[in-house]
Amino acid sequence: MRVARKTRQRLTLGSLALAAHAALAQNAPTQNLERVEITGSSIKRIESETSLPVQVITRDAIEKTGAVTVEQLLNTVTALSSSGQTPAAGVSSATTGGISGISMRGLNSTRTLVLLNGRRIAPYGIGFTNDNVSVDVNSIPLAAVERVEILKDGASAVYGSDAIAGVVNFILRKDFVGGEATAYYGDTSDGGASATRGSLLFGAGDLGKDRFNVMGTFSWQHEKPLYGAQRSFAQSGINSINDTSSGNTFPANFIATNGAFGTRNPSNPSCPPPYAVYDPQLSTTGCRFDPSPLVQLIPDAERTSLFLSGRYALTPTMELFAEGSWNRNRQNNVIQPVPISDQFALPPNHPLFNVAPYNGTSTILVQPGTPFYPTAYVQSQLPAGAPLPVLDVRWRDNINGNRHIEDVADAPRLVVGLRGSAASWDWDAAYLHSESRVRENVVSGFPILSQVLPILNSGNVNFWGPSPDNVVQQVLATDFHGEAFNIKSSLDSVSGKASRELFNLPAGPLAIALGAEERKEKYQFNASSQISTGDVAGYGGNFLPVDKSRNVDALFAEVNIPAYKNFEVNAAVRWDNYQGVGSSTNPKLGLRYQPTKEILLRASGGKGFRAPSLLDLFAPNTTGVTPQGLNDSLRCPTTGSSLDCATQFPTLNGGNANLKPEKSHNYTAGIVFEPTNAISVAVDWFTILLQDQINNGIPAAVILSDFAKYGHLVTRGPVDPAFPNLPGPITQIDQTNINVGKTNLSGWDFDARVRIPAGDYGRVTVQYTGTYFYKYDSENIDGSFSPVIGQANTATGGVVPRLKTYLSATWAIGPWNTTLAQNWQSSYDDLFGTLESGNSPPRKVGVYETYDAQVQYLGVKNLKMTAGMKNIFNRAPPYTNAGGQTSFQAGYDPTYADPRGRFVYGSLTYSFR
Repeated sequence: MRVARKTRQRLTLGSLALAAHAALAQNAPTQNLERVEITGSSIKRIESETSLPVQVITRDAIEKTGAVTVEQLLNTVTALSSSGQTPAAGVSSATTGGISGISMRGLNSTRTLVLLNGRRIAPYGIGFTNDNVSVDVNSIPLAAVERVEILKDGASAVYGSDAIAGVVNFILRKDFVGGEATAYYGDTSDGGASATRGSLLFGAGDLGKDRFNVMGTFSWQHEKPLYGAQRSFAQSGINSINDTSSGNTFPANFIATNGAFGTRNPSNPSCPPPYAVYDPQLSTTGCRFDPSPLVQLIPDAERTSLFLSGRYALTPTMELFAEGSWNRNRQNNVIQPVPISDQFALPPNHPLFNVAPYNGTSTILVQPGTPFYPTAYVQSQLPAGAPLPVLDVRWRDNINGNRHIEDVADAPRLVVGLRGSAASWDWDAAYLHSESRVRENVVSGFPILSQVLPILNSGNVNFWGPSPDNVVQQVLATDFHGEAFNIKSSLDSVSGKASRELFNLPAGPLAIALGAEERKEKYQFNASSQISTGDVAGYGGNFLPVDKSRNVDALFAEVNIPAYKNFEVNAAVRWDNYQGVGSSTNPKLGLRYQPTKEILLRASGGKGFRAPSLLDLFAPNTTGVTPQGLNDSLRCPTTGSSLDCATQFPTLNGGNANLKPEKSHNYTAGIVFEPTNAISVAVDWFTILLQDQINNGIPAAVILSDFAKYGHLVTRGPVDPAFPNLPGPITQIDQTNINVGKTNLSGWDFDARVRIPAGDYGRVTVQYTGTYFYKYDSENIDGSFSPVIGQANTATGGVVPRLKTYLSATWAIGPWNTTLAQNWQSSYDDLFGTLESGNSPPRKVGVYETYDAQVQYLGVKNLKMTAGMKNIFNRAPPYTNAGGQTSFQAGYDPTYADPRGRFVYGSLTYSFR
């Protein structure tokens, strides 16, 4: 059967995650074909190509990408979109804790289930969406990964919650005997973002002969940072159509509190960098601050991983197994100094909230007659004899300097279980404990507001030049140091499943699988007292403690029916019960038909769900600010005030105990065509209908773009007497969690492989994967739908491209292997620039196309030498207005493109047996 043979070659390598039968069979008579378990099914089978589309990235393919981290590896997967993804660099613009989350089908990391050896991983616990569902994929040691299996279909009927968009299953290396050592180093041609990695792999014991096998891997790597100043495309957030600069500067801007004049700065127009620039597009009388050169495009990161596994054959038909791992990611992030002014709200529980002159904001006032009041300049801005006003100051904290935080994430994990065969049943039972512990430590640059604001309002600080040494020391003494918060997310589960062939039908054996799981989920968030009251400048609000847990029960079953010759029906159903939320039953039906040895037809349909997470339900209501400067379209055109224009508005964020689960319907249909053993082509259609989406409120940019639809989510203060015909200024935007909206998406996945023998010139293997969307519509609050394909994400950045492809060609001859790869994404519509009217057609973000190359030499015994280059032509990321709007990184979208440019690397791997 040609398709079966080909797909065994392609998929069986990626389908041994939970298969106990292999090791046990070594004590039994040799079998030609082995039943294996494939991601997306609990039934072992000989045929690897099931009714579901599964992509496998083997160890060899992983190495050929030249990826340094799992995040970089998964960027080559076309089914994953940058929309909804959280890159490690996202910590520069939000409190992410350094997570790297992936987004299949553009449906966000919360709807993509990530597994390790077929079992769940404790979620990271924090992200820019404040979720405790997403997994940090960079906590998975790339050096220990044997392969990655990507199920491009919903799988709630098999795995339960969170598998709406698909499943990414990382299979770690096992059954290794001997040793292997690898050293890796890479650097960019333009400087910055170098990477160093070392790993050790060791194993002993033959399960068939010695009845045991133990294996371990250890890896360490360090990635150095890259700053905006080091890349021309990211050096500035100011251009003719998009200006993402800030009005909080040093020397400081100010306004007259009596309304005598608006924004002024004595340094204008000679605004001195790095904390001030002259920007007449936004102010001809004040200065602006451009954070871009000071922002990290790639964070400084150190990753250490240890993985141990053991297997012991208790009897010829029963095996004890265990695996344990510990990963530590340490990430340092440095960004621009913190802004302090009345543009930033204090939370209601802040000690200065009701104290004058603050009155709910981080106000800085300078009184006439104080030592550093700019008397001469202010008089020059007033009519002769006019009284000197009190100045409302917008300042950038040049004294405490750049903000520096360190995120340390530990991920211990333990699995212990038994598996074997009895009475024709293959069974597996295990206990799993998985944790994620995240600590954010503040190194410098975050003053304590309750301590620094009185000093700043004393009149003794010079906001336009050097302050006295003793005052500088007083301000420095307010700098917060130590642990800002810590998070512990854990899950404990006991699970068991069994499968067997029940009886033979005319077309083959009917097989069944049954299983159950009991899981305990816990989430704890603890913050310092200053963080809890929003007393640390630069965190954009307060973070309150959370300590919640719940039980989850599940029962599942699956049956595979050979209805007639070459036609199989696979049906699965799973019941999950979430404490405090309720139960959900999700079925799935798959069809597999092979009319000829060259053609395989497949289709599936099923339901999916995502239960509200503990944070979705119970996150305390807190105040924050919008992640970027926005305009109040009702007031800004008239007032021109920094309170209404290019301002980070206050927000209300938090959970909702009344949330419902998200629900989905998933459908796929495809064909696998293999006319010869050297050619294989697979085309699969997919569609997902998602409803009752759980969102962290409506994005602030969307709310402010249409007050007719979303005005009920905006709270305003009293009408300003100076502008009696306008509504009052915005005091809060409601962004608490809600079930809102639907998403309907459809598209095609392509997977092709051609092997071309070239006789004395070796052989060439060409592989192609692609994902094409022809529909992706998201529902608005009013029930209308807006297209998502090829549209920049206004909230988080990223895009669902119309077409994304990955093409590679490998030429193998003798001891040499040479690979050339192309990464390609189609163009898309940009966000409107902050200086654009929004009435004209949006500009296009250009096609993103890069080429990689690698050469391997295996001509020295036990030694593999590799040299490679990513982004050969040093292609800069395409410009987008999203840079600076949805992140602090300007000029490009950090969720979409790699800022490193040309990256050259080399590695040596020595094996010994």
